[in-house]
Amino acid sequence: MKKIVFMILACVLVAATSCHHKTDETELEALKARQKVEEQNKMLVQRYWEGKWNDRRPEILGECLSADVMYHGTSMQMNGMEEYKQVYGTYLAAISATHVEINKLIAEGDWVTSYISLSGTHTGELDGLPPTGKQISVSVFTIFRLAEGKIMEEWEIMDELGFMTQLGLELGMKEQE
Repeated sequence: MKKIVFMILACVLVAATSCHHKTDETELEALKARQKVEEQNKMLVQRYWEGKWNDRRPEILGECLSADVMYHGTSMQMNGMEEYKQVYGTYLAAISATHVEINKLIAEGDWVTSYISLSGTHTGELDGLPPTGKQISVSVFTIFRLAEGKIMEEWEIMDELGFMTQLGLELGMKEQE
């Protein structure tokens, strides 16, 4: 009788551990798949930043952004690729010798957060401001939402006051009415 009870317990133990093992394997495979997507998303964002500012390639926008990309900035909103290309072209014409340093990329699922340092020289007109020849350097924090291998949305915070100050603009008090 003891042998039968022992055999039954052994079978139950084997069955329980083999089921648990399959669950662990399934969870591990899901985790690996998610990590792969996150790495691909980070690589896309890195390629986007480097192509946009280091290589200064306008075609990088079509390679990395969806046609209906939405941009949410601290002082500007853009909807769609055409508007995005127009604004990017303005900055390319106004700021030369651009360089981006990617300080940090963090991914979670379809989201990537980046912290970059962007530098360049103000050599063209920018929003009515004539070229100053001054060097600029700003920190930029961006959150990207990706889908189907493209950037769908971008939320960006940049030190715009620091940027304008580096160009020689001064902040003054508004006159009382």
